[in-house]
Amino acid sequence: MVRNFKIDPGDIVFLKAVLESYEGMVVMRTLEVGKPVIELLIARDFADTIDAVLRDLQKQVTFEEVPRPEGAPSWP
Repeated sequence: MVRNFKIDPGDIVFLKAVLESYEGMVVMRTLEVGKPVIELLIARDFADTIDAVLRDLQKQVTFEEVPRPEGAPSWP
């Protein structure tokens, strides 16, 4: 499952650190340098868990789900 979010650039490092602690459940990357859109590749079996984590994180970090930007690089 792939989800995209717009986020304040200053919060990207924090969000990445939190999500990386859920090893094997989610991978995060920025789509384009200088643009505040991140992409999450979420393991299907953990979609509900990561959804709950994201809801909880919204108490600390402001981000919103957005459609995948046109021309964004695809996953290898």
